[in-house]
Amino acid sequence: MKPWAILASTLLVGLALGVGGTILLPPAIEPYLASALRAPRRPVEGQVIGKQREEGHVLLKVQTDDALILATFTKKVPEIDLLVEQGDSIILALPNTGPFVDDPVIERVTHPRSSQPSDSGRPAPRK
Repeated sequence: MKPWAILASTLLVGLALGVGGTILLPPAIEPYLASALRAPRRPVEGQVIGKQREEGHVLLKVQTDDALILATFTKKVPEIDLLVEQGDSIILALPNTGPFVDDPVIERVTHPRSSQPSDSGRPAPRK
């Protein structure tokens, strides 16, 4: 076999392995390396002052003590849309301090309580 054919075939095999590895390998190993690759997250508490549902994602505007954060959720969109409402208190685990956050981890959602107890869960008094 000629030397240029060996060189060309080695180059093509290396190129195929490189392209295939960059496309297929990260999703396959992410669950195993998630804690090592991710930056430490800090919990941030705030109140949801705006919520918008669009095709394929949910936007939450969260007011914290320090700043205003726009959180975009593209994973588990129907679940987050049902869980979080405007006026709720929320704790997010954020990897950075920027105003725009993509898919933050929701640690806790607290719904505001009304000032007077409702009678909807109590049976009617007998006469």
